[in-house]
Amino acid sequence: MEYLRLTLRLVLKTAFHTTGNRRRWGADKALAMSADGRYVIPATTLKGALRDGAESLLRAWNQPVCMGPMPTTMCADLDSLCLVCQVFGHPQRPSPLRFQDGRFGGDMDTLIRSGVSISRQRRAAFPQRLFFVETTEPAPPTCLAICEGYFPDTATAHQAAALVALAVRWLSAIGGGRTRGLGWLERGEVEPTLNGNPIPHEELEAFWREWSGGKHVAQD
Repeated sequence: MEYLRLTLRLVLKTAFHTTGNRRRWGADKALAMSADGRYVIPATTLKGALRDGAESLLRAWNQPVCMGPMPTTMCADLDSLCLVCQVFGHPQRPSPLRFQDGRFGGDMDTLIRSGVSISRQRRAAFPQRLFFVETTEPAPPTCLAICEGYFPDTATAHQAAALVALAVRWLSAIGGGRTRGLGWLERGEVEPTLNGNPIPHEELEAFWREWSGGKHVAQD
């Protein structure tokens, strides 16, 4: 088995929010926090955003991709899963990759922001709908996350690394409140290793060109 490890770096240019399972005085929605008291981007949020980006890109390049996340519209034949289901998982076949929570480096202050619920049909504020959200400070420290797993051979491991790296580079925003300017990224980076050895960038680019029909994509 081949051990793939991906180190993901997300550099945000705006404040970030994703709701956690905790309460904070003065906030209707508090930030997600790890058991040791560090603010995080939950692994489920990160994996979901990357899967959505991978689906959109491959579909735009006319690659065969099922329609997630509803099980009824996803791949029906487990013997011929689409690339996204192979890498990110399927309701009947878990992903070989395990995502960890993204952790912000260093100390970080948080803010309480107010908002008003808007009716998109009426284009007006709902009455009595003022709410308060806890966010990170603007341009918070870099968020680091680890994604790792075992693959049967080098080719499938490189393919998975290429898809995740492409989705990270394509990611423009993550978390909640994006229409309010929260969670927008300056850039995303991935450092892939296979059995402890760095995967050459050229290996990833070969997959990107194949998927895009020969076009140069995700350039630095």
